[in-house]
Amino acid sequence: DQSVLIDPGSALIADEIIRKVDTVIGLHNVRWLVCSHVDPDILGALPAMVAHGLHPEARIVTHWRDEALIVHSGTPLKFWRIEENDWHLALEDRTLSFVFMPYLHFAGAFGTFDEESGTLFSSVLFGGFTFDHSLFAESVAYFDAIRVFHEHYMPNREILEHAIVELRRLAIRQIAPQHGQIIPEGLIAPIMNLLEKLECGIYLLARQNPGLAFLLAANQTIQGVVDTVVKERDFSVVATYMANLASQTLGAAYLEFWSSGEGVVLQFDQSDQFAGQVAEPPDDVARVMAGQEVSPGLRLILALTSSVTNEIDGAVVLGFGEATKLDEATYAVLVQVIGIVEVGLEREALLRASNLDRIAWMTRAVRDPLTDLYNRASLADSLRRLMAADSLGEVAQLAALMVDIDFFKGVNDTHGHRVGDRVLARVARAITSGIRSDDMAFRYGGEEFLVLLPRANAAAALVVAERIRTNLEASTGSGPVVQVSIGVAIRNAKEGDGSLVDRADKALYRAKANGRNRVVLG
Repeated sequence: DQSVLIDPGSALIADEIIRKVDTVIGLHNVRWLVCSHVDPDILGALPAMVAHGLHPEARIVTHWRDEALIVHSGTPLKFWRIEENDWHLALEDRTLSFVFMPYLHFAGAFGTFDEESGTLFSSVLFGGFTFDHSLFAESVAYFDAIRVFHEHYMPNREILEHAIVELRRLAIRQIAPQHGQIIPEGLIAPIMNLLEKLECGIYLLARQNPGLAFLLAANQTIQGVVDTVVKERDFSVVATYMANLASQTLGAAYLEFWSSGEGVVLQFDQSDQFAGQVAEPPDDVARVMAGQEVSPGLRLILALTSSVTNEIDGAVVLGFGEATKLDEATYAVLVQVIGIVEVGLEREALLRASNLDRIAWMTRAVRDPLTDLYNRASLADSLRRLMAADSLGEVAQLAALMVDIDFFKGVNDTHGHRVGDRVLARVARAITSGIRSDDMAFRYGGEEFLVLLPRANAAAALVVAERIRTNLEASTGSGPVVQVSIGVAIRNAKEGDGSLVDRADKALYRAKANGRNRVVLG
């Protein structure tokens, strides 16, 4: 009289379920009916079972959230709440434990774990759409059946991850989902690892119901774009990926981006590998960037909005060989994809504007006349732009090098200021020959120099710093021996410009304290 029936079943097959239970144990011996959630496919058979005859003390084992809905079915059965019984049901020969899995895919959903056999009855979790009747999954390939089901049934990845964290606490030897195939012990860990990385909630991708196949394809498309944007800080790689995607999925002949966020209009197109050039936007693009609507034809133009000001600061253009109008569902996915790429475009526009400013500064004589490096007056704007671009990235990639000439006062005192000036110019040449094309070097003051390195992590920054130091050691000349100490700092998330430079300066002083002629990372 302690028999348990987990997730009784649908009204459509109630007679067959009752026949099978009677064959094994007799329905009248079933004392506990575990209802893991409130879907009709597990509750629908209850009225037929009550009519056929259950144990006189039969109880529905469920969570109070599920009970609040099940009671409306008018069932005469009483309830046994799992949360009021410490999430355990003690039977004569074993104990069942219950694992709360809220919102997968009902608020009160839970799984049932049989400690004796190590079996997790996982309800809909780990369930899959299968085309054969094999009882057990034979390989990790079963995950493909799981993925299709979970992507559209489960609300989001965070909720899914929460459930998997809870399940990993259990000594599970096999998983028996409500539908699909039983997962044996050897497949549990790899399938869990795949499942916790799955993007879910794909019905949020469109207001209409364009069909599951479309949503699954859209979800994979969006995830591919996200992965590319996260992994690639080079916008040309992201834009090329997008151009190929637009060609394959939409039949677009070309793709181009426009940005006006930094007071200069830049065009990024395939003709120059999306490098970004100053250009005058054509009339249709200009109107979209001014907030006006343009009817789609051979070109589909979408406005881009700044993540900082929430104002229109650009546009994306899709060109077609013939007049094209996208359906609402496809258009909605396109807007979401463009929104993901937009952050990368903002970052690239800031960097490109910074490079253009650097060229403009050369013509406006903002360089230090002695060293031909940028002077300190030009530092503030450059640092602001580079930090703004860095803040739009996922990982800190802006480095600062503070370079100081060792014993420079002695050079001036011994050899005079004219020789000192030649030493300053010599160090500047070593810095210029050691940095990359996008890096910026400044005469910071006296014998100190500051170098800013965009798109540089700690390893890259140390390579540049060491190259500057060794370049100077290798340089020849009739003057005194010249060596430098260099402090390196990598920008932390949200760090201000003053803090970054201060940390590079402190690292420089540690380099001097440790013997000079060396590089120290702060």
